[in-house]
Amino acid sequence: MTHQEGFGETLKFYADRHPDPGKRTALNVQYTYSRSGRETVSVEMVQIQQAGAPPDWGSKVIVQLTQGELTAFCSVLFGLRPEMKGSYHGDAHNKGVAAYNNGQKGASISVSEKGRQLHHMLQPDDRLDLGVFVLRRLAEGWRVSPSDAIALLRQAAWMERSSQQ
Repeated sequence: MTHQEGFGETLKFYADRHPDPGKRTALNVQYTYSRSGRETVSVEMVQIQQAGAPPDWGSKVIVQLTQGELTAFCSVLFGLRPEMKGSYHGDAHNKGVAAYNNGQKGASISVSEKGRQLHHMLQPDDRLDLGVFVLRRLAEGWRVSPSDAIALLRQAAWMERSSQQ
């Protein structure tokens, strides 16, 4: 199997008991490859219909991040950016993704398709787990160590702040 034919590691999170039915979701992030063969991740999310029920993965929304979106997504998870957004994904250009840094409360991730929006809230520990998972993928794509990748993300955030002053 070539690297473009398969899928890699996955990390799943469940908010099946969230008090807000609109945020009762399952989130799966999976190592994938872009059409051009670059390392990236796909973000999959599905609504969980009732507390404690299993997710219906057949009705998931899936968005594969571009290289720039992967970098921005990782930066949000490590608190280096307040948000990231990506749109015009999928063959019909009708999918989108967003991530928000919620400070000490964690992070939130949203995906959309044809106007349908799903939201997943990450607690601080889950946010860190996902951040490390995505950072490893970013480092693979950049052909650097994870510690070098985080140093580069911090440098980029510093450069962005400096240019805004």
